[in-house]
Formats: sequence, C-alpha cells, structure tokens
Amino acid sequence: METAPNLADYEGLSKVFEWDSIYADADWDAPDEINVAHEVCDRYRTDRGTVALYFVGDDGERERITFWELAQWSNGFANVLETLGVERGDRVFGYTPRIPEQYVAMLGSLKAGCVYGGIEPQLGTDEVAYRLADAEASVVVTTPENRDTLETALEDVPSVEHVIVVSDDGVGVRRGDVSYYEAMDRADNEYETVRTEGSDPALLYYTSGATGSAKGIVHGHRWIVGVAAAQLYAADLQQHETDLYWGAGDRGWLTAPVNALGVWFWGHSILAYGGGFDPDTWTALLEEFPVTVLSGVPAHYRRLREEADDLEPDDLDLHRAMSTGDPLEAELIEWGEQALGTPIADSYGQAETGNMLINTYPSIETRPGSMGKPLPGVEASVVDPDTGDELEVGETGEIAVKGEFPSFFLGYWEDPERTDEAFVGDWYLTGDLGRIDEDGYFWFEGRADDAGER
Repeated sequence: METAPNLADYEGLSKVFEWDSIYADADWDAPDEINVAHEVCDRYRTDRGTVALYFVGDDGERERITFWELAQWSNGFANVLETLGVERGDRVFGYTPRIPEQYVAMLGSLKAGCVYGGIEPQLGTDEVAYRLADAEASVVVTTPENRDTLETALEDVPSVEHVIVVSDDGVGVRRGDVSYYEAMDRADNEYETVRTEGSDPALLYYTSGATGSAKGIVHGHRWIVGVAAAQLYAADLQQHETDLYWGAGDRGWLTAPVNALGVWFWGHSILAYGGGFDPDTWTALLEEFPVTVLSGVPAHYRRLREEADDLEPDDLDLHRAMSTGDPLEAELIEWGEQALGTPIADSYGQAETGNMLINTYPSIETRPGSMGKPLPGVEASVVDPDTGDELEVGETGEIAVKGEFPSFFLGYWEDPERTDEAFVGDWYLTGDLGRIDEDGYFWFEGRADDAGER
C-alpha cells in the first residue's frame, strides 16, 4: 500500500513550519547543544544490527558497516586526534577517494570538536595547498595514492602537523606519518563527545573556484538540522522501514556530507561506491542493492539513458530519483519515470546554503526546467541585487535567501568582509539569476557573477 509523502501538503506546512519541529527530533537539547556526529551516529549505536553504510570498492569488494561499528571506530579516531595533541577547533581535512575511513575520520573529528573539511582527490598540488594553507589545517587524512601530491602541497603549508595515511599494508606511509590502522588499533573505542552548540563551527568546505578563487565556507553543528529537513521532505525518507540512499557526490564537496549525514540523522542507510561513474556498474548496483533514493547530477542520468539498456523499473526499489547541478529537460524526467520507475526531481542549492534549498517535492507538480519550490522554513525570492527589492512574478533577478535557517553558512572562513559583501540588506545573494512563476516555482536563468557556485 502506497503511503502519503512526508510533505503531503506543501502550502499548508510552509505556512506553519517551525524549525523547532526538526530540532525536537535531535537527541540533545538543540540548537543550544548539538553535535553532528552524535546525532547521526551515536544515538543509533545501541542496535548493533542496523547498517549505516554499504560500501562497494572500485575493485568490487563489499563492506557492511553498522551504526555501532561506526560509533566505535569514530570514537577511536577522536582518541587518535587527542593523543596527537589536536585540540577543539583545529581543522582536520580528508584528501582521499571514496573509502569508509573518511566517514570515520569525519565523525571522529566532529566528536572531538574539530572542524572537518574535504578535498576532492582529483585536485592538483596548488589547489590542495591553497585549501590547507587558507584553513591553517592541522591534520590531513589521505591514502598512498594521494600521498605524493600531498607531499608537494605541504611544502607551502607549515600548519599541518600530522598526516594520517590509510594503508592496509603500510605501503605509502612515510617517516613521520601516522599509520591510520596502527593508530586505530591502539586507540580506545570509548570517547565522550564534546558538547558543542549549534553555532560552533563543524564543517569547512571549499567551493570549486570555477568562477573565482575558492572560498572556504563554514557551517555550524546546527547545519545537520537543515539537511535533515531536506532529506525528510525532498528525498521523502522514512516512507520505508529500510530506506537505502545512494548519493553520488564526490567526497571533497559539501554534497558528500549532505548525502550521508542528512540520511543518518534519521537512522537510514547509505550506499557508497568507490569507483567512477560507469552506466553498467550503476545499473548492476541498482539491481543488487535495494536503493530507494538515488541522488546524482543530470550528466549521470543522461549517460544512463544513453548507455544503460538493461534498466527495468520492476528490478529496482527506487521511490525517489533526485538531481542537482543543471536544469533537467522534459525528456530526461520522462525517461526517469519509464526506466527508473519515478520521475527525476530537480533541486537547487549552494555550499553557502548548505543544503538542497529549492526542490521538486513528491506532492507538487513536476515542471521541466524548474527547480521547484523552497524548503519549508526557508525564505527565498528573486531580488534586485542592487537594492534587495523583491521582483515581480516573471521578472529575472538574483536568487536570494534570508539566512535564518539552520543549514545556512556561518560565513566565509576568516573573511568577514567577503561575507558582508554577499548580502544586500537581509538577503544573501546567490550569484545565480532566476525568476519565479505565478505559482511560486523557481526557474534558473544563469550566472550573475562570481558570488558562488551552484
């Protein structure tokens, strides 16, 4: 029997929605006291059988990691940091491909009160050095494959005191490095998570720099509540007892924690694949695993449409397919309904907004080319970037939001002037052009400047 979506009445809930309704689902006294790692991991550790992560490596290896194991291991990593002398507020970065250990490092860092960031493993020496130096990072977690690039990058990053290398056999661990597995074997698996507040920094992720210099974007621990709301309403989680979410975003961008931590907040499972995009592999994984929610970019879906001939909706468990990055054409949406069993739903967000800000929800009409409507609790509009005045229906201006929702950024890293420049009055300017139609749907019209990246 099909159940109603979580957001069955978009207009009705949007009128009365209060963020306290999501804060109330947190285990601690949010937002006054909240820690991302506790909310997405530790409170589910008592059931040792609940799977947090299904991992498939690029070599075909399979791992099945429970919330209990994730809690134990992240406790160990927090203790490793403490043993190394890493302190609350220090920056810890992951520079690895998709591997389970990066989730452990992320959660352990947050438990210790550190600020965690990711670096896309395909980035080169200069880009890696820039991010680590700008953040004054103390610790980098990496793999042997990325160790050479990191070594050159660290010549310009005196702040990094420890390199932790994830290596099964010790190969690639250099003199002075910390062997991840050796350190974890010695570490205690009990740890008392640091009591953090909602406005305490938790994440530091950089934009791609495609439209200007890469910007470090800081999010507080309250961020998790905004992301949890998006996963609840846009991904429509909790409609199935065993939701399995596959988010294809790379580890170095904010989409990675969005696609994992927002799902774990509700105690659901995620699938992570360590290899690159390949239509045949994706088809096989969708058929092997009971994936109920798939999140990708339009390019993924286009290639699946062009190259994956064996997709049959009867072989899949999908109830939501989501996309962000570029507008979706009508033909692709229709293909999704035929091949995946569900239309592909567009969404929009930025690193600064920390979240899928505008979405096509299950209960609203899908309009090809439109990104949908704002998340309940988010005030978004299209404004004149010079005055902040809201524009009339159909007029093109800059997409803007008011920063009173949990996943909105705390600011650009160590750059209050740049943060102030991103606002006109109370409106944060996304740097993206758009318009709103007579029914409140948002339509993307292109870039306005280098204020951010979609």
